[in-house]
Amino acid sequence: MAVGWVAIASGKPAMFVLGIDDGAYTYELIRKTKEFVVAFPDERMAKEVVYVGTRHGRKCDKIIGSGLFVQSADKVKAPLIANAVANFECELVAIHRPGDCPLIIGKVVAAHENVNAGVRRLYTVAAGHKMAGVRPVNR
Repeated sequence: MAVGWVAIASGKPAMFVLGIDDGAYTYELIRKTKEFVVAFPDERMAKEVVYVGTRHGRKCDKIIGSGLFVQSADKVKAPLIANAVANFECELVAIHRPGDCPLIIGKVVAAHENVNAGVRRLYTVAAGHKMAGVRPVNR
């Protein structure tokens, strides 16, 4: 699942917080398995990210349909996205509901960084699934 709401929740221990819709299949799987992976895709994966972010996992296999490649994780059962900028294996710590969107908090139990210096993280930069990589600002 492509999650737009991801933030660092803690540095020590390392944790992420994700905002995921109630009806998302990913939310159901995280509640069931108590684990997940946060992957930062490379900017060349924009088409694949839009594909997985605009389809429901109950209705199709998004990995096969998107053309993304996965690999086994070290500590959790959820797969890593091959060639991503980074993958973080997480164990569920808590689910909070401050409003209409559940917030998933996970502790990082393993981290994987792409050693290729040419990969750049993909970001959502505007409405309508507009995505881009990050470039240095020239002053």
